[in-house]
Amino acid sequence: MSEDELDILELLIRHELAIKQLYEIFAVMFTDRQAFWQRLAGDEQKHANWIGTLRTKSNMDKLLLHGTQLKPQAIKLSIKYVESQTARAQEGNLSLLQAISIAKDLESALLEKQFSKLNDFVPKEIMSILMDLAVETERHRKELVEALDNEKR
Repeated sequence: MSEDELDILELLIRHELAIKQLYEIFAVMFTDRQAFWQRLAGDEQKHANWIGTLRTKSNMDKLLLHGTQLKPQAIKLSIKYVESQTARAQEGNLSLLQAISIAKDLESALLEKQFSKLNDFVPKEIMSILMDLAVETERHRKELVEALDNEKR
């Protein structure tokens, strides 16, 4: 098994935790929306935990690598992007509108969307976790679209 195959679950967990950190910073920056950002951050931790449970399933990395369009390099690039936005936020260089836009874009492009392409490849209990991730990601996206619309008014 290649290094990429061994790393894909860990990369997905790191990705969720990077987004969690970004949302936690947004919660500190935008105190009037603190509960909103903290809830999203908590969800990202929950997602990381769900992905972590997949480590016990044999061949999960191989299924993710070959059964989807997920590519370790793409996940790594996404993590770097999230980390760059976190650094930007820590410098205080974001408005609330920009923060919501970044979060919406992240949720819209999130890697979990690829999980829906696994139907024929994975057992039901694994598919259940992956579909829960996809549902929550879509819920986040919708909430962020609504928040963005409200902020623009």
